[in-house]
Amino acid sequence: MAVTDPLRAEHAELRPHLDALDTLAADLGRRPDDLVSRLADAVRFLQGHLVPHAQAEEAALYPEVDRVLGSPGATATMAADHRDITVRIGRLAESAASAGSGEELSDEHVDSLRAQLYGLSAILHLHFAKEEEVLLPILDAHLDQAQADELFAAMAESAHSDKDTADDHHH
Repeated sequence: MAVTDPLRAEHAELRPHLDALDTLAADLGRRPDDLVSRLADAVRFLQGHLVPHAQAEEAALYPEVDRVLGSPGATATMAADHRDITVRIGRLAESAASAGSGEELSDEHVDSLRAQLYGLSAILHLHFAKEEEVLLPILDAHLDQAQADELFAAMAESAHSDKDTADDHHH
């Protein structure tokens, strides 16, 4: 058992949601009746779970990787991924909201939504793979269980505080 197994397990729980982005993209051509609600669910998941997960990684996980490597900025490319992912989620949220406006969806709008969903899914799968194949083995090699527990507690605290802040803005 590796000390980073809890993060791998969290990724395993998130993966079906990433796969659902691909399924939704494929279903767009058929224009299912529940299209608008499925888009809204996808956006809610991305904003409510994935973004706080990313923020927690930047607050606790990435600084720890930088520290054990003795290389500040070693994870800067991963944070750049997060910025791109967050921008794409915002764009998808706008597209999904306009899809839910009641107007008939044009072929161009459907094509745009499909591209956005496939793009997000691909980037997220790649990002998870980089974390699991590159970053987590570094932490497994350098952290003991107590340090890992402390890291995951800091991530959980960050994710919940960001979520609370996000919830405050929506109420």
